[in-house]
Amino acid sequence: MQIIARSALETINEVMVDGHVHNLGVVKIFSQHPELAQFIPASSNLAISWVRLECGQVLSVHKHPEASLILVCEGSGRTMGSAEQDVAAGDMILVPGDSWHGFEGTRNGFWALSIQFNGRALYEDTDNPNAMFAAAESDPAAALLEDNEKYLEQFRNSSLLRLIDTPSMTDPDVRERLLDCQQTWSDVFQDLLHLRVAMTTDPQHKHVALDHLVEELGHNNNLRQQRNSSHSPVSDATFVSTMDWFRQQMLCRSDMVRTLLMHVVLEGSGEIWHREAARAFPGIPHFEEHGEDDGHHVSMGIDLLDRANPTEIQELREALGEGWTMITRLCDRIASIAVDDTADATLSTC
Repeated sequence: MQIIARSALETINEVMVDGHVHNLGVVKIFSQHPELAQFIPASSNLAISWVRLECGQVLSVHKHPEASLILVCEGSGRTMGSAEQDVAAGDMILVPGDSWHGFEGTRNGFWALSIQFNGRALYEDTDNPNAMFAAAESDPAAALLEDNEKYLEQFRNSSLLRLIDTPSMTDPDVRERLLDCQQTWSDVFQDLLHLRVAMTTDPQHKHVALDHLVEELGHNNNLRQQRNSSHSPVSDATFVSTMDWFRQQMLCRSDMVRTLLMHVVLEGSGEIWHREAARAFPGIPHFEEHGEDDGHHVSMGIDLLDRANPTEIQELREALGEGWTMITRLCDRIASIAVDDTADATLSTC
């Protein structure tokens, strides 16, 4: 029998990937110790390494094609990436191939065994490690807003925005139907604000959601009072189902996605629409007042988006495209209803 101390294994502390140095904490690969390499049968295809992170030390989010089994042997930590959860001695972490994940040491840090099943440890070749690290995203919100610019530009060319400068806007019936749609959507928007507050769990997101609700509360009734005629709710199926899509998002999506849709998509599109509507309806102060508020409301949620991890950033980018598709579809339908063309229209694209 032979006993090999953990301290007898060589230590790897960092690797270079795509020109960037990534701190690994402590990695001790069994196969780099001669006796261990000889003892573990090559036919087993097992690659085993000791790994260690001190308290507060982070192995940043990364992925690799091979599945890994992490056995936490001592101490405590926290997973990051596709799942965020506290872990402690005795826990076993199953990491599928190509799954974004990372770790942080907590309290006194942790020791764990990292096991792969292809016979090659992840960091065996420090010049060409078998791992891809997520791009360092120092300003996720800025990256999302950069993506958002193209959607804003496309929205400015949507059917509803084009309608404002057409001769149809001189028709009293067109104007009244457009206001009926706006009133119906404004009422639903109040529902979205309340749903977001009710479903949000993160304290910082909840704080912003409550502030937003307070500032928006009753704006739908301001529009109703400023109109010179009674409101006829719009029950067009396409119009209603598109509004219901946003209700579903507030009910079921993450706090990050709710914040993105509410502040970047809904308030972003609202800022553009209310500014143009103020020209078309100078006798209704609601549009000018609301347009001035929307710019501030967009910025309310931006700081929260900077907290997004790499997995959330990908989800947010997808949600951003979906949100702009749906708000454009909603506005296209408003334009069709206003001009009394309720047949299925060709939709603007975002």
